[in-house]
Amino acid sequence: MMSRNSISVAAYNEFVENSQGVYQRSSDARDFNYSDGESSERMLDDILEVAQDLSSESTELQKHIVDWPTEYHLSSTRANLLRALNLDGVTRVLELGCGCGSITRYLGEQEGMRVDAIEGSPVRAALAKKRCRDLDNVEICSANFNDIELPKDEYDLVLFVGVTEYAGRFSSAETDEEALHDLLAMGKAACTENGVVLVAIENRLGMKYALGANEDHYAVPFIGLDNYPNSTGIKTYSKHDWLTYIRDAGFDNHSLLLPFPDYKIPHLVMHESCDDEQVGNALKEVTSRDYNRPFSLGENEHRLWESLLQAGTLPEHSNSFLWLLGSGENALQKMVKKTCTSFDIPQLTYDLPSEPKPVEVMREQDVKLVEHLNAQITQLQTHSTNLENKVQLMSNSIGWRILNGLRRLLRKNTL
Repeated sequence: MMSRNSISVAAYNEFVENSQGVYQRSSDARDFNYSDGESSERMLDDILEVAQDLSSESTELQKHIVDWPTEYHLSSTRANLLRALNLDGVTRVLELGCGCGSITRYLGEQEGMRVDAIEGSPVRAALAKKRCRDLDNVEICSANFNDIELPKDEYDLVLFVGVTEYAGRFSSAETDEEALHDLLAMGKAACTENGVVLVAIENRLGMKYALGANEDHYAVPFIGLDNYPNSTGIKTYSKHDWLTYIRDAGFDNHSLLLPFPDYKIPHLVMHESCDDEQVGNALKEVTSRDYNRPFSLGENEHRLWESLLQAGTLPEHSNSFLWLLGSGENALQKMVKKTCTSFDIPQLTYDLPSEPKPVEVMREQDVKLVEHLNAQITQLQTHSTNLENKVQLMSNSIGWRILNGLRRLLRKNTL
């Protein structure tokens, strides 16, 4: 039963439950074109269909990780983003853009928590339902949340995990920034007076992007640093950008946490005001990744993070942000741990792509030697050909045939 006369998103919008246990409109809705690829989603469906342990710490699911899509959806590391928070007292939760249910699953496992999760893609919503099929306190809805009504003043926590960067993609707003403002306003309106809006997103000025890693959504380097000159409705923002948008959306308070190496697979979550010495030691274990191609900063990575820390600009260049926004300061203070929270780094069960073997470049003297040897070989081949021609010419002459006949008559090898 829901407390304080709560109403779910499904009931509020009079959704109907389909054969997969997902709530949706009875009439057709507009298309929602988002996917990790048909083969990846089919693989996830096969895995979740037969899995016995669906929990957020499932070692069974961990064994099925064979590539980046399965790691993203099945790794227990995903929920570290929330394990770093104090969620005591949070009972009503709204997750907007729940994907295949990795974060949803962790939320549903928390005692006394009831979760409404909305996903635009019907296929991914069905996968989220499979992941949470044994949790009666979780309802999965399939809808574009720009097209439905959300209960007002209902939720203690509203989450946008890897969602706000797509604001312009699935909105009728004229600009990405206007679409983002609408999303933040939507989350704020759904919160109770002391509710919190959580946003996890990449930082367009993150260090790995500045050093050549591909932008995660476009698979092109430096496009975020250029502030997306040809945006297709997908856009991330800097810390300075976010502070402006948070203020414009009417939030009186905010708190910033930094997940490392990023919000997708965080092994470290720290408050931006953490003690420098504690942060410096924790950052030694950070290894940034490019999920589109081979990328490694090697042992230099810690030196780079340490330099940013000493310069006081670590938050500006963290690869990702974890923003907590609210109107009431007490709720934020209770939820946020102003410390570094480190987690074990699980062993990957698949090999990351490696850099191609570099082409060896010869020294100048080696090049000259090879050229000289090639010239000698060509000259010898020419001499050999000339000799063969001369022998052929001699063997066909009358004199050669007479001498050869005398040699055979006298039974001698030579004359």
